[in-house]
Order: sequence, then C-alpha cells, then structure tokens
Amino acid sequence: MTRKQWIAIGVIVALIAIPVVLKLSRSDSDKSVDLEKVAPRALAPTVLASGTLTYESQVTLAPEVTGRVKEILVKEGDQVTRDQLLLRLDPAAPRAAIELNKAQVRQMRLRIERSQVDFDAQGIKVKRYEALQSKGMVDVNTLAELVSARNLAEVDLRTSRESLSQAQAQLAQAEEQLAKTEIRSPLNGKVTAIYVKVGQTAVPSFSGIAGSTLVDVADTTSIDAEINVDETDIARVSVGAEARVVPAAFPDKTLSGTVDQVAIAPRVQAGQNKNYPVRIRLTNTAGVVFHPGMSCRAEVLTSSASDAKVLAVPVQAVRYEDNPEKSAHAEKSLASVFVYESGRAKKRAVTTGTADDSYIAILTGLKEGELVVVGPAKTLLFLLADEKVNINAKTDAAAKPDSESKK
Repeated sequence: MTRKQWIAIGVIVALIAIPVVLKLSRSDSDKSVDLEKVAPRALAPTVLASGTLTYESQVTLAPEVTGRVKEILVKEGDQVTRDQLLLRLDPAAPRAAIELNKAQVRQMRLRIERSQVDFDAQGIKVKRYEALQSKGMVDVNTLAELVSARNLAEVDLRTSRESLSQAQAQLAQAEEQLAKTEIRSPLNGKVTAIYVKVGQTAVPSFSGIAGSTLVDVADTTSIDAEINVDETDIARVSVGAEARVVPAAFPDKTLSGTVDQVAIAPRVQAGQNKNYPVRIRLTNTAGVVFHPGMSCRAEVLTSSASDAKVLAVPVQAVRYEDNPEKSAHAEKSLASVFVYESGRAKKRAVTTGTADDSYIAILTGLKEGELVVVGPAKTLLFLLADEKVNINAKTDAAAKPDSESKK
C-alpha cells in the first residue's frame, strides 16, 4: 500500500473519530437540565367533556289539537309571563263540536224525562193490577207482564241517564279541546324560537314534521351547560363537583359552575360509546352574549382544594418503559424519574398515582425535598442514568441544591 493511500485512510479515520471523541468529551458537561423539588401538592384531576350551553328552564310547546294557526301574538326575544297567551289556533272545529255536544246533552235530558214518565206510568199500573189481582179480578199472567214492562221502563230510564253522562263528558272534552287552541306560556321568561307561521297547520306529532312544534320559551335568568361524559369517566363525576366551562364562541372566557345533575341512564348513539348527560349550573355568566345550543368544552374537577396533599412531581418528569416481566400480575409499564445527586442524573424507579393537568402523585420512590429533572424535554428524552448534568441557569433558585443557591 502506498504512502498516499495510508494518508487517505488516516484522514478518513480522523474525520470519523474526531466528532465522536468531541461528543463523548462533551457528554458529561454540556447537558443543562431544569430541576424541581418533590413537594406535597393538592392535585385536582379533571374529566374532560364537550356539550352545549342551554337555559336552566326551557320548554318547547307543541300542539295538542290539530288546527290552523290563526294568530301569533309574540315574536322571538319577547319577554313573557306565566299564562300569557302566545298564539291561537282556529277554534271553529272545537266550537262546532261544543254546540253538537250541547244539543246531545239537551236531547238526553228530554229522553230521561220521557223514560221517567213511562216508568212512573208503568209503576202506577202495576200497583192497580196488584190490588185487582188480590181480589181475584185479574189473572197472575197479566200482572207478570205488567211488572216486566215496569222493569224494562226502569232499565230504559237508567240507560238514558248513562247516555246523559256520556254526552256531558263529550261536551267537557270538546270544551277542553277549545281551550287547547290557545297556547299560553308555562313560565316567566323569553320567547327564544317560533317554529310556525299564520296559516300553517299545527299537528300533534312526535315525528318532528312541520307544525309539530310551536314555540320555545326559556327562563333566561340562568344558564347551564349540558355535557356528555364518557362511560369510562362518569363514575368520577358527582353532584356538587366544581367545573370550568369554556364556550367555543368565547375561547378566552372561562365560566365557573357546579355539577347540578348526573344522568342515571346513558345516551346511546349508533357507532359511538355510551355517554351520560351531565348538567352544570353556571355562576359567572354576566356579560356573556348567549345563544342556546352554543358548543362548549368543560373540565369537571374530581377532587377539591381541601383534599389531602400528596407528594407530586411534574408529569413530564416521569418516564415509562415496557416491563420485561410478562407475568399476568406484572405492570405493563414501569415508571421512573431522574433525581439530581452531586451533579449526576440518578435514575429512580417510582410508583405513580393520581394526576392532574400538571402534576402526578408519587406513591413510592421519592422523598420530599429531593430534586428531579423536569426538562428541557429534548434533553430529558435522551438522558442516561448516572450521566453528568449541569443545572440550567433559568432554574428557579428554590429548586436548586443549597450549595448552588448560595453561589
């Protein structure tokens, strides 16, 4: 091999070796990390869900009788009071039914009078023939026929009275149908929607066809959020829990509230998981330009600030690795953190517990006051056990070792 070839090989080896040597020489001194002390904290785990904003009390009025819309006496946005007349259906058909039933009532009363006269006459006749029969002047068969005729007259009288009761019930039903042509507000509130127009036919129906709904009236003094919580989270949501709601229309405004109602039965939709409706009573809604049905997202706290504090570290400080032990009772993954000790990152196995958005509870493996590496994320991702590290200058003085803080 010629001298030039040896030189070329040497240059190639140098180009490869020098960066590696430099990297190795810097690996123990160039990694700067952020630290944070292990300390007791009150964690506030949350359940995330989405839903819509709605009024606390909102009623959709539907027709109970079929009829043409004759008058609409309000418009959307109007304030209304309880029992105020909102719209009127054409009362012609119910009024005609009332007149018909009144005539039937009068006819039944005349029939009762006739049946009463017939029954009284048959009774007098029977008494007269009973007196004659006791003297032997008439035979027994003739008297029996008269008694039978009197009994039939009595049955006819009772039938006429029952027919009168039936006619009176039909009259009351017709009057009730007439009253249902007037649609009145069931509460004090605001008209939020009108679904029909004058001349349109209102139809009692559950199929959602045109005319099956008339007016929406809502109590606008209070606003609620109705969210759908997944079945995997619903067990952690309870009445009275604090919640934070952010409307999609106001992403920079957080509304506070408490859980007012948790559904017992789920709401099932095809192709989706089971969801449980949860109603949140909102408190700080002043100044919110509200429209029913606005989308929102919510965080429901599953614990409160008064709960006992536990040792916790930032969630980004914990790393997870697959557990090499494959037994049925073994954990699928193992958790660990890097603890700062004498300028090195010591890997420490830990057992984790409840977590919130920022911190996770440490059940075993750490003591209060120890320093754990929390970042930067890229450095933490490739950090090795026992690797030498420097403390980032931006790290809070409270999180530095005493020796470092005094410098």
